[in-house]
Amino acid sequence: MSSKDQLILDTLFRDIVKFYSSSQTSLVTLDAIIESIKDLECDDEMFAPQLKEVCSIITNSQPRMFPIDNLIILFEKELENNDYFKDKDLTTKKSGAIEILKNLITRLEHDMSELAKQGLEHIDDGDFIVLHAVEEPVELLIPEAKKMGKEFEVLILRQESVKTEQIVNVMEQNQIKYTVIPEWDLIHFFDKVNKLFIGAYAITSDGKFVSDSGTSNIVSECHIHQLPIYLFAPVLEFTPTFSRDQNIYLKEETETAGGVDFTLISHSSDIVSLDLVDHIITDQGEVNPDNIAEHCTV
Repeated sequence: MSSKDQLILDTLFRDIVKFYSSSQTSLVTLDAIIESIKDLECDDEMFAPQLKEVCSIITNSQPRMFPIDNLIILFEKELENNDYFKDKDLTTKKSGAIEILKNLITRLEHDMSELAKQGLEHIDDGDFIVLHAVEEPVELLIPEAKKMGKEFEVLILRQESVKTEQIVNVMEQNQIKYTVIPEWDLIHFFDKVNKLFIGAYAITSDGKFVSDSGTSNIVSECHIHQLPIYLFAPVLEFTPTFSRDQNIYLKEETETAGGVDFTLISHSSDIVSLDLVDHIITDQGEVNPDNIAEHCTV
């Protein structure tokens, strides 16, 4: 694995999650691996090393991205159980690996559907829900609730324009009433909104969750104002690893202001304490933050 390959994939992940939730990003990634395997041409003995290299690049991404990280671990376990189809020809190796990936896609799609069903119980007529990034609540819950005939509004906190535009597109496509404000203007809406919905890239065993940049400020402000905070995530986003092991990416870039060059430093993700979250909703229902380790599937 070259460092260039790792950097390319890391950048791709960080760009994709501006448009999709980490769950949808995982589906896109699994589909891409399937297409790559179909196109793979190599000697039989190189099949396993090629797959191991791809898996290593994904599980070492900056930041680590769940549920794809856990799905890749499950993929590798199944390959190991089949000894990477060692005694088979390349065509059979490829079809075997693709079948495992398709089963993982089916599992994730099922979990996402179940998460949407569980989430519907937490959206009521008259709600005014705060959103700020393209996460599971935006892709799964909000549109499904609208289809079910529930009447509610959404307050979108504008941060990065690309993310905000994507949320707006989802609202428009589903004919959901929404208002867009700058993130810093939220202070003027606490007498109107009644819930904050967020998602995560990972929920870690040390009682933290990794999420979109800017989440920490919003969660903290909502917690101070006693606004109920709902975190929605499939159980496949739970990890026995700690928050410090999530490979948060530190970006440094040169900018200019008033003729002066300076270095702007920013992180790819936020790490937030689950103590600030009122409800953790998964595809298996509501989960107690003290029992995260019990729900880790990998």
